[in-house]
Amino acid sequence: MRYNTACAAIEMSVRELCQMAHKSGSIDARRPSRIAAMQKGSEAHRRLQARQGKSYQAEVPVQNTTLYEGIYFTVSGRADGVIEENGRVTVEEIKLRQGGYGARDDAYSQLRCYAHFICESRHLASIRLRMRLYDPERDTVHDTNSEMTAAELRVFYEGLLARVAFFARLEVTRRSVCLPEIEAVRFPYENPREGQSELAEEVFRTVRRGKRLFAQAPTGIGKTMSTLYPAVKALGAGYCERIFYLTAKASVRREAYAAAAKLFESGAKIRCVVLHAKEQMCSNEGGCKRGNQSRCNPDECPFARGYYDRVDTALEELLTRANGYPRTLIAEVAAKHRLCPYELSLDLALYCELIICDYNYVFDPAVYLRRFFDENEGERGEYVFLVDEAHNLPDRARDMYSATLNAAPFTEALSRVDPVADTKLVEALGGFVTCLTRMSALCTENRQKHEDGTESGYYLNAELSLSLMDAALQCRRALDAFCKAEPLHPLADDLSGLSAALRRFGSIAEYYDGRFLTFAELLHGAFQIQLYCLDPSGVLNTAAARARAVVFFSATLTPLEYFVDVLGGGKQATTLSLPSPYDPDNLCVTAVPVISTKMEERARSYKRVATYIAAAVSARAGNYMVYFPSYEYLNAVYERFAARYPDVSCVVQHPGMSYAEREGFLAAFKADRGHLRVGFCVLGGSFSEGVDLPGSRLIGSIIVGVGIPGLSNERNILRDYYEHACERGYDYAYTYPGMNRVLQAAGRVIRREEDCGVVVLIDSRYAEEPYLHLYPPHWQGITAAGDAASLAHRVTEFWRKKR
Repeated sequence: MRYNTACAAIEMSVRELCQMAHKSGSIDARRPSRIAAMQKGSEAHRRLQARQGKSYQAEVPVQNTTLYEGIYFTVSGRADGVIEENGRVTVEEIKLRQGGYGARDDAYSQLRCYAHFICESRHLASIRLRMRLYDPERDTVHDTNSEMTAAELRVFYEGLLARVAFFARLEVTRRSVCLPEIEAVRFPYENPREGQSELAEEVFRTVRRGKRLFAQAPTGIGKTMSTLYPAVKALGAGYCERIFYLTAKASVRREAYAAAAKLFESGAKIRCVVLHAKEQMCSNEGGCKRGNQSRCNPDECPFARGYYDRVDTALEELLTRANGYPRTLIAEVAAKHRLCPYELSLDLALYCELIICDYNYVFDPAVYLRRFFDENEGERGEYVFLVDEAHNLPDRARDMYSATLNAAPFTEALSRVDPVADTKLVEALGGFVTCLTRMSALCTENRQKHEDGTESGYYLNAELSLSLMDAALQCRRALDAFCKAEPLHPLADDLSGLSAALRRFGSIAEYYDGRFLTFAELLHGAFQIQLYCLDPSGVLNTAAARARAVVFFSATLTPLEYFVDVLGGGKQATTLSLPSPYDPDNLCVTAVPVISTKMEERARSYKRVATYIAAAVSARAGNYMVYFPSYEYLNAVYERFAARYPDVSCVVQHPGMSYAEREGFLAAFKADRGHLRVGFCVLGGSFSEGVDLPGSRLIGSIIVGVGIPGLSNERNILRDYYEHACERGYDYAYTYPGMNRVLQAAGRVIRREEDCGVVVLIDSRYAEEPYLHLYPPHWQGITAAGDAASLAHRVTEFWRKKR
């Protein structure tokens, strides 16, 4: 539904009108997906239409404009068929009949809409209607024939318009009043920070021109408002329809929502919703899953039962009650109307100009928002994607577009299936297990036999194994058929999980091209096979093409050309690198290039690193964070530091910390001047980015190592791929991802204009290329310390000047 201000009419399709007017029934994850049903339906249409005679017209375009309650509605669509014989006109609608589901009410309404439009355009007194239900499995057709007068159809059609009138009035007000006012909204702060205006202007130009911007904006510029404000202005100017603010962190989502509220106070009357994961929103007792099977159906969830009967009432309440929709408000209204809060948030998003959510709602092939991006397949939406903390996206995207299958669960399931009672399932499972066994024999690279008799090795292939994919498809179909026929079978839950894994494997295979690799690995006898996304630029480029403009931004996109490459910037990309708005003299950056933290030399460095930590914190009591490349390294240094300096308060990160434990860790960093406190953390973990400890809550970061990801087969495969692609394999796989971790950890120190602090970089590689050319401009005063005494002197002089 869209209000066209040029012709002052609500424009929508017949299908959209009928679906909106006939919302009823329950959420049921067991039903076939709408996309799959539409694809099968299109095939059925073509098959039936090809059988018709000369008097049959297929896919007849129809349109009607009607004035209802002061609003013009222009509704258009295509009638599946129109037959003119002996002076009579028959209009037909073709629908699939499968899995026990017949035509829904909205299908009959579509047929009547087409009939009404034809009566109006041809001035007919009456018309014949034929609903054709086609069963593709039996290749049979059941026809339901009727006849209606033009007057009856007109009354029926106005009844449909009455059901959508509330939402139409909202859209008219939004387009004719709210959006024009947004264009005149002023920046919500009286004095923009240094760099804010430049970033905002570049974002607006990017949206206007339909480009992709990669912006490196250091902490303090105010990236959230500097990107959101110009995007909202572009919305008011008509350059876009909707803004998606994408981030991986809940804390950043809160910041974006607060910025939207600030804009609303300044006069930007936009609607904003924050989306959360289904598991976080679910109010069903026992959660949204039973083992591996969804409980989102009317039999297992009271909030799914009758959802569509009540959802419009809840939407009307929300849309008239507020413009901002946080999780708490959605949960409150959902509980009042006994609705699924997760589905309610998605339905609410259709009426919001700003959607704040995780990356996966746009980029993940399994969970992206199809209601926005599949409606006009192949067409770009007039959307803007604001991708915050974009340095996290390359690895996230690789995970999204990679899939792994372990052989063990399939072998175990095969051993538990009854070979007599379930012959088809045994055949399909056995065939797939055999296929995996054959592939495990190919793992001859670096093949070795262990003392326990097991073997290890791996196998790489740039081509996708068609025999594997065929066996996987046959196995999935057999698993699905079994689970559908025997939902209470003791194995049903495990088999459903295997089916889900195969389904994901198959969906990832659809994206497979030269940027992917088949990686089979045998590890101590355990076999797994992975479709590994080496280079996400292709899939991200496709996803980004769903929008008019995309802005990738972060405090750390170093070097910019690397991120333009791996994030699919392409020819549309422009770049912007802004200087830090803070006084560089407030930050003391010192490299300690006399210690090697490489794996083979770490054991010899523990005591010396502990000594350098003591030197770094010796000049001023306060809160410091020390970041290590691994927990093993962290614990080894911490033990020596604590033994040598028992009077220093230490806070230590450990693996698998709960939310409460993480919050407790950060709470320990109090604004209590004069108290020395040292936190021991892992670089790249929970406390090295997205943490805001301003003022005296953190006055120093000590970074041990250069942050490179751990050596692994996957990283080495990346290295080899990019070495072949651009001759910078090691940098793409290790150096650049590592340096961005370092920059994020260093960025925890200066959070406000008045903040002062120290950053110490401990690793011999900081005095070598390429690191010397990766330092940000505001590290212009970086110096080197050759021993602990020099480091202590350096920080002492810095703090003396800051008294």
